[in-house]
Amino acid sequence: MIKITSYPYIIAEIGANHNGNLKLAKKTIVAAKKAGCDAVKFQSWDEKLFSKNFYSKNPSLLPQTLKYKINFKNMTMLRKFAAKNKINFGTAVFDKKQLSEALKMKCDFIKIASMDINNTYLLNLVSKIKNLVVISTGTATEYEIIKAAHIFHKNKKKNVIFLHCISLYPPKNLKAVNLNNIISLDKLTKFSSGYSDHTTQTEVPLIAATLGAKIIEKHFTLNKKMKGWDHAISADPKEMQEIVKSTKICKILMGSFKRSITKEEKKLSKIMRRGVYVADKINSGQKFNDKNLILQRPETKLKANFFLKLINKKSKINLDINCELDKNNIL
Repeated sequence: MIKITSYPYIIAEIGANHNGNLKLAKKTIVAAKKAGCDAVKFQSWDEKLFSKNFYSKNPSLLPQTLKYKINFKNMTMLRKFAAKNKINFGTAVFDKKQLSEALKMKCDFIKIASMDINNTYLLNLVSKIKNLVVISTGTATEYEIIKAAHIFHKNKKKNVIFLHCISLYPPKNLKAVNLNNIISLDKLTKFSSGYSDHTTQTEVPLIAATLGAKIIEKHFTLNKKMKGWDHAISADPKEMQEIVKSTKICKILMGSFKRSITKEEKKLSKIMRRGVYVADKINSGQKFNDKNLILQRPETKLKANFFLKLINKKSKINLDINCELDKNNIL
């Protein structure tokens, strides 16, 4: 169980990219840690996710589902392996049994996939747990998102983050990505928001970070050319390392809405700004004008904002060219 304090929190979505191979799963966890990710995420579905009729119409699906599913024993092993490698661990759950198993494993967070945004039964179950709950919103209408958020508010659960998501793998039309929805989710749900990325562009997570995404979930693989469900839309280790580095920098660069000036800036401003200087010889009693005065660097005691106030005032003394004008020189 975690409380996210460092944003954006980067989740490497391994999903089914282990291809049913525990050794590959462990290697991918290590690679995610090396890339700088905050967490890895798996999926706890099994063959019961699809109906028999659907399997009969899609005969190649059942063998893949059986191959790629991870049972409780192996998931627990991966959870312990992640803890040993000091990277957070979460899993997507799809029913009550899988939720119970995830809680027994002491997962750092629980994920609800986009397909269950309207699964009020499952949402009610996770609204009563202590763990952080992360919810994707692919295919969901505003009404469905508001209804889902209401369940958590009703049960007074606070540690929930909704992820903007487009359930296309990948979206061919980049206009469909609509990253401004990250901001909209805050207002719709009254919870923090993030982004689950299915694009193949590494720039997209960076933009999500600048829009304030608290979590960025990105599919992750050791090799984009491997056979399997999600490898092609996933970031490889080099890409993920760049995403992590760049999104963290984005967060620093965005700063806060409060206007502040650093000590270094204040020091430099004396040199960068202008002060009032004498541009032409001025006699005692002579009026100042925009020809015998000039604004130059560095700043003097009479700053640039005094210039217009000096026009038509008189000089107390004779002034030489290039000298700084002082208040004591003015009648």
